[in-house]
Amino acid sequence: MPKSILYHIIEKIKTKRILVAIGCVEKADIVFLVDASGSVGATNFKKELEFVSTILSNFTIDPDHVQVGVVTFDSKTYLRIKLNQYNDTKSIQNAVKGIPYTGQLTKTDIALQFILSKVFVPSAGDRSDAKDVLVILTDGVSGNPLNTAKQAYIYKEKHIQVISVGIGRGANKEELTNMASVPGYVFQVTDFSKLLGIQKTIHALSCNNDGKL
Repeated sequence: MPKSILYHIIEKIKTKRILVAIGCVEKADIVFLVDASGSVGATNFKKELEFVSTILSNFTIDPDHVQVGVVTFDSKTYLRIKLNQYNDTKSIQNAVKGIPYTGQLTKTDIALQFILSKVFVPSAGDRSDAKDVLVILTDGVSGNPLNTAKQAYIYKEKHIQVISVGIGRGANKEELTNMASVPGYVFQVTDFSKLLGIQKTIHALSCNNDGKL
């Protein structure tokens, strides 16, 4: 591919002007961290799951391409789907639909720590030759912003690509930026119904080689 064309694609990604999603061209282990705290509510939690399910329809889910894990969090963290648990899109989409809403406090720092120790590890299906990607969905601010920033820094040290999505007025731009790998990986939408409007961009960022930091 000519450098001029590659540069153009990368710039479109960084400025969030993706018009069509592209398929993953390499191995990727992608984890969705979904806010299930009390401020979200059961109805909006379902919209988060719909967002995840829609993105999954564009991935090639199998051991040689994309593996997807799902973690939910409130005051506790729950590993709902391991990275190597499902090998086809339909099965994992059905599993996503059945994830329960819990609705407690927002402890993002605990969730970030949990994923590092319990999800991006070989015993949970993480592959050494695959790119690790974390997509965070949250509508609020962590109960411990200092520790959240500390945990996010570890992701940068480990070269794990982090995309943060803030939903509604309660999401804090500074915290979202601290969690994301780079400022261009921060997204904010006004409400949960707007999530589907950014799913193609999130999908493209998760799959693109530009995500390797």
